[in-house]
Amino acid sequence: MAADPKRAPTCPGFENQDLASIRDAQAGSLSAFEFLVERYHARIYNFIWQFVRNQHDAEDLTQDTFVKAYRAIARFDLRYSFTAWIFTIPRRSAINHYRRTISTEELDSDLALETSDPAQAAGLADRAHSIWQTAKRLLKPKQYEALWLTYGEGFSNAETARIMRSNPIYVKVLLHRAREVLKRKLMQSEVL
Repeated sequence: MAADPKRAPTCPGFENQDLASIRDAQAGSLSAFEFLVERYHARIYNFIWQFVRNQHDAEDLTQDTFVKAYRAIARFDLRYSFTAWIFTIPRRSAINHYRRTISTEELDSDLALETSDPAQAAGLADRAHSIWQTAKRLLKPKQYEALWLTYGEGFSNAETARIMRSNPIYVKVLLHRAREVLKRKLMQSEVL
């Protein structure tokens, strides 16, 4: 039995509006692509920032990501996760940038966690920032990347593997090792 070409494929993680926008963008609709940019901009920016640690570089690489995505969206296969696909673009750019330079600029406060209590939000943001800085300092780059994609971005192991151009088993190994390193460090801190 042949598949109906008009029937929407089942794509994990797609919302109907995403799928419609992706299809429209593939057909050349600039407004549909703008919807996707608005939807994914903050996540892509934050992902890139984790590598470059510089606001201006992160902004430039984020813009570059969407230019590249716009040029390549016609080739995107709807059977796969759009989010995983779009994250492969900034990953390559951020890794190349990271290899060239390392910066320590602070994350903008407007990207902090949203909560009704500003003191609680500041505390949570400081704590999260501290944990991620410790992870960045202690972990190997691939371990940190797997940790960020899984816990920072909420990707599944399969999606993380796709973004990292690896396999889910390797991602599980990276995550296990990363958690062990962080666990040892946290236990040492509690003892001191």
